[in-house]
Amino acid sequence: RVKYPADFMLVASANPCPCGYLNHPKKNCVCSSRQIKKYQKRISGPILDRIDLHIVVQPVDVEEFSENQKASEFLESSVKIKERVLAARQIQLERFKGEGIYTNAQMKNSQIKKYCRLTKEVEQILKQAGIRFQLSARSYMKMIKVARTIADLDGAEDIGISHMAEALQYRPKIYED
Repeated sequence: RVKYPADFMLVASANPCPCGYLNHPKKNCVCSSRQIKKYQKRISGPILDRIDLHIVVQPVDVEEFSENQKASEFLESSVKIKERVLAARQIQLERFKGEGIYTNAQMKNSQIKKYCRLTKEVEQILKQAGIRFQLSARSYMKMIKVARTIADLDGAEDIGISHMAEALQYRPKIYED
């Protein structure tokens, strides 16, 4: 048996429908429900299940962009974000000393149980989401790893309700009529 180790980050984008305007704030989608479902099924569930973060990006209006540039002084700067990411990575390096892994994404189920303690409230939220969104076991465990990373970015020792709630927002949004 040959093992080909691979460790990579996939960044991908896709339109939500054939015309690209599903849920657009200013333009109407011209696709039928059938076309949208068919289009979204081009990427299989098992592949979607292996993508940790799904983010819907809305278009930015030119006027909004100008206003946002003025407001950007109130937003977190890229320098501050970089500092938080580096601090989170350091937390993970220390957490996983001697484990043979370096990031939360690399955790096996046994390591998730060891390093990702969930309060009863957080566990209940995840359980409810698992039932409501029919999460696979893989997705369920991924949500814990994503929440652990969000907690690390927050500098929190434990995974809180807000961390799990944010992690659950990154699940794929599938079209339903």
